[in-house]
Amino acid sequence: MQTYINDPKNKPVVFMLSAALGCLVAALVAEVFLFMLPTGEPMQSICLTIDISGSMAGDNLSDMQKAAKQFIDKRSGDFLAIAIFSSDARLLVPFTKDTAKLKKSIDDLEAYGATNFQRALEVSADALNEQNSKNSALLIFTDGENTEGNENRAIQVAQQLRQQGIRIFSVAAVDADVMYLAGLTGERDRVVSAQDGKFGEAFATAEKMIATTIGSGSSSHTAAFMATAGWTVFAALGIALALVAIQNYFMKKELLPKEQAAIVAISAVLAGLAAGVVAQTTMTALSAVYIGELGRILAWSVLGGLLAFGMVFVIPNLDKTKALGFGALGGLLGSIGFLMMTAVVGNTSGRLLGAFILGACVGLLVAIVETLYRNVWLMVIYDPRNFSQVNLGSQAVTVGSGRNDTIPIQGVGAKEASFLVVGDQIQYTDLHRTQSLVPGDRVKVGNVELVICSNDVPFSPSKFYPMKMTRAKELMKKS
Repeated sequence: MQTYINDPKNKPVVFMLSAALGCLVAALVAEVFLFMLPTGEPMQSICLTIDISGSMAGDNLSDMQKAAKQFIDKRSGDFLAIAIFSSDARLLVPFTKDTAKLKKSIDDLEAYGATNFQRALEVSADALNEQNSKNSALLIFTDGENTEGNENRAIQVAQQLRQQGIRIFSVAAVDADVMYLAGLTGERDRVVSAQDGKFGEAFATAEKMIATTIGSGSSSHTAAFMATAGWTVFAALGIALALVAIQNYFMKKELLPKEQAAIVAISAVLAGLAAGVVAQTTMTALSAVYIGELGRILAWSVLGGLLAFGMVFVIPNLDKTKALGFGALGGLLGSIGFLMMTAVVGNTSGRLLGAFILGACVGLLVAIVETLYRNVWLMVIYDPRNFSQVNLGSQAVTVGSGRNDTIPIQGVGAKEASFLVVGDQIQYTDLHRTQSLVPGDRVKVGNVELVICSNDVPFSPSKFYPMKMTRAKELMKKS
């Protein structure tokens, strides 16, 4: 296993898995952090708007009634109202704290008619505006798609409510139009999918979200930003620290020196915040036309590009423009996987699997751009079983025992030698002289062999060390 990781040709796979695991661990930490947030909050006014269309008849209705009553019990300290909708909509119970009355009205529900989101939003908006609470939320339950009324009008009403600081959430049964509901809530994460009729779990998740996103007006936007930016910051930290650590491992350096770790962490947080701003701004702007999730895709693309660009300060002679572009592509691919996972598996599990995919895509493409767009590089041979490689270019590659030397070699001085590409020349400078080298040339610094390689003259261990490589293969077989 160690031999596989040490082999430079396996770097793309190692980078992919390292970034994926780093992002996954960060996502787990984020989940624990969000779970441990205190749920105590000021009194709220919550309108529970329930779809009772004909498709709800049977088990769906009874399962929903049970879950809705559990929700009422958990929010017994709040003012609650119940609105119902099918072909039309009406306010069944005005805002009250009488849980017995609320649950009795749930028990009496019957399923009939079509699905009219326009009337559902209009009736709910009237109730919430009349209540005029500083802390208001709307929770919509539905099992289907809009079949009656003007669905665009529903989006407009939802947008007006959100602008007033009223938070909108939805519990979506299997056949519900999740993307349309995301347009109502303004965020895909506020649509909770009830997989396999598990309405109780879905309502409990929605209740937790309502409890932890308390706020009105600008404060609700702040809470939404904190939730979105928090995830991108954790993801950025996980990916960045993992990539830097594995790059240092390939270079035979300390995995995460304190100073470097601090710089990487600060940079990752800034990248995560920038992506969070992009996500929240674009999701809010695009939700009115049902494509708010494009905001998340754009945000992850920005995050991937920024993280990959940051690696130019860690990976010598990494092409800045291509790193930015490939990193953005990795973020784009990762975001699509992220959204697919949350849609299919559900919110928490989907976010964790999505984080793994996101990290994998960014890590893989960072490593690919390092090897795909290089002209010459240096193969560093510590022994026939232990070697690494470094790209050569306009950034000097230094060799020595100094902390800032690109290639660490013990037993020699700091900046003992350096390699620099000037035009078409590869300049090698040591303590005595500067000379020009060409691919295939090799020099020795201390006990380490350094071989100039190119696409035309790739490195062949058996060519340079036929006897040593034969012995190394025998040792690898035994290990």
